[in-house]
Amino acid sequence: MAASDVAMSGGAGGDDADPAGAVAPAPFSVDSGDDVVAVTDLTFAYKGGSSLSAYDSHNVLNGVTFRLPRGARCLLVGDNGCGKSTLLRLLGGKHIHDAAKVTVLGKPSFHTTALNHHRVLMASDWGRRTVAFQGYGMAHQADIAVGELMRDLQEGWPERRDQLVRLLGVDLTWRMHQVSDGQRRRVQIMLQLLRPCEVYLLDEITADLDVLTRADFLDFMRRENEERNTTIIYATHIFDGLSGWATHVAYINDGRVTRGGRLAEVRDFTRRVAEHVHSPLLATIEGWMRDDRRARGAAHAAAAKRARAESGEAAPEGGEAAADGGGGSGGDAAAAAVPADFAVAHPERGGGALPDSSGYVAGRLAAVAPAAP
Repeated sequence: MAASDVAMSGGAGGDDADPAGAVAPAPFSVDSGDDVVAVTDLTFAYKGGSSLSAYDSHNVLNGVTFRLPRGARCLLVGDNGCGKSTLLRLLGGKHIHDAAKVTVLGKPSFHTTALNHHRVLMASDWGRRTVAFQGYGMAHQADIAVGELMRDLQEGWPERRDQLVRLLGVDLTWRMHQVSDGQRRRVQIMLQLLRPCEVYLLDEITADLDVLTRADFLDFMRRENEERNTTIIYATHIFDGLSGWATHVAYINDGRVTRGGRLAEVRDFTRRVAEHVHSPLLATIEGWMRDDRRARGAAHAAAAKRARAESGEAAPEGGEAAADGGGGSGGDAAAAAVPADFAVAHPERGGGALPDSSGYVAGRLAAVAPAAP
C-alpha cells in the first residue's frame, strides 16, 4: 500500500500529546506489509549525568529484534528490570531511537506524531506522575469530576464512553482526588480506550484491578482485537486466564527477546498443555525464568572462580558448590541453545522451530520445596 505523507517532528509523546479537542484521527496509511510492530537490532540505554557514568554504560536492551503481525495478542514477559517497560515505551514513542530500528504501522515510532491517533500506551504510572515541587499529578489527582476529564474526547465517542463506563464500573461523578488506586486505574482505562486505535501497548495495566474488572477488561480487549483486527502487546506478571487469551508470547532475558513465538507453536507450552499441567502458561514462563537464573548463577560462579584463581585466593568453605549455590540444573540451562532474537511467525506463513527449555525439570515444586527436617 502506498504511504501518504505523515507529519514528522522531534517526538511523538504518546498519549500525553493529544491536544484538547483532537478527536478525528489524522490522515494516515500503512506501508508495513504484514508487520504492524517491528524492532530491528535495537540497543538502548538510559543516559544520566556525568556522575552516573557507570549507569550510562548499562544497556537495558541489547540487540532486540522483534516483529508482530496485525491481529496478534502478544504477552511480553520476563524478570523485573529485564526491559519490558522500556521496549513498550519505545514502541509508544516515549524515547528517541534510530528511525529504522523501531517502527509501528511502518512508521518510525518516536518521529511520527500521527501515530498518536493510531496507538495507545497504557502504563501503570498514569495519575502518579508528579508536577515539579507539587507532589501530585495535575489533573489526575485534582478535585475534578471524571466526566470533566478529556471532555472533547468523551463527547467524540459517547456510545463507546457509555459502554466503557458500564464495563469498568466507572462513575462519572467521581472526584479524582477521592478515588482509590483501583478506581483511578479504571478511569485511566476508560479514557485511554475512548478513541479506537490499531495498536495497544499495555504495561502492567491490570495490577490494581479487582478480579472481575480485570476479566471484563481482557474480554473487551479480545473483542477489540477480533472485531477490529487490532494488535495488542501486554506486559504482565499475572497469568490467570491468559493461556487461551494470548496468541503470541515474547520472553525477554538480559535485554534480549530470547524465547517465544506463536503460543500454539511454543513447545514448552504445548507440552504442558498435552500433559494437562495446571496453569501451563505460568509453568512455562516460570521454567524459563528459573533456567535463566540458574544460568546466570553458574556464569557468576565461574567468573568468581576465575577471579580467585588469578588472585590466588582460596575457594570458599564448602567448595565450588557453595559458591554457586548448588547449581541445580544450571549447567543444562547455560548450555541450552537459545537464539539471540526471534521474529514472531506470521499465521499465514507457518511457524519455524523454536527453542525448548531444556533446563526445566519435571516436578517444578521440588525446586523450591524446603529441605526435610
